[in-house]
Amino acid sequence: MNIESFYGTLLLEFNKYSLIKRHLSKMADRMLEGIIAQENIIYKEVNNYHPKYLGKSIEKLKTINFTIDDCRSTIANEYGFQNWKTVSQSNIRYDVVFEKAVNQLINGDFDALKRTIHAHPHIISKRSNYGHQATLLHYTASNGVEMWRQKAPKNLPMITDFLINKGANVNAKMKVYGGYFDTLSLLKSSIHQFNAGIADEMIIILEKAM
Repeated sequence: MNIESFYGTLLLEFNKYSLIKRHLSKMADRMLEGIIAQENIIYKEVNNYHPKYLGKSIEKLKTINFTIDDCRSTIANEYGFQNWKTVSQSNIRYDVVFEKAVNQLINGDFDALKRTIHAHPHIISKRSNYGHQATLLHYTASNGVEMWRQKAPKNLPMITDFLINKGANVNAKMKVYGGYFDTLSLLKSSIHQFNAGIADEMIIILEKAM
């Protein structure tokens, strides 16, 4: 089972949960269900995002009695927030158009993405309302953003080039890993593009635009 299969349509319910905190709260509830069922993919999510358990083995994590607070902490960090208190005290709403564009990007739906940007050109420079504040261009690095969105479709170099030509800022930085990083820095440490065989082409596109 992969992360998208586990969470299902909950990942896409931006309209149902207009406030981000309500949506992330539901995700934390769902994560706890995965912990109770000892789903390996959820322990992978934990060892990638829980501040106390980064890099711990799945076998080790399965011996720990995780609570809803652990799930909330994991989700908060995954979505770029400092902690769950920051999430719970916020009243940030989704930009549904931006979220739609991100999903088109990560799924390689280039034609749909071009139509969305044509209708809403401001999203080229728009930042995510999640804590990491990623732009569309940052999502092309498949690194530092939410786990289920770390994908590398084969046409990602074309999409990257398109975003830059439309005015995406290659020097823009997002908040992740305790600092601020641009797309190129994140790309160079992302395994997904290298596995897909598109990393070198993307590095050339980004370096040329800097």
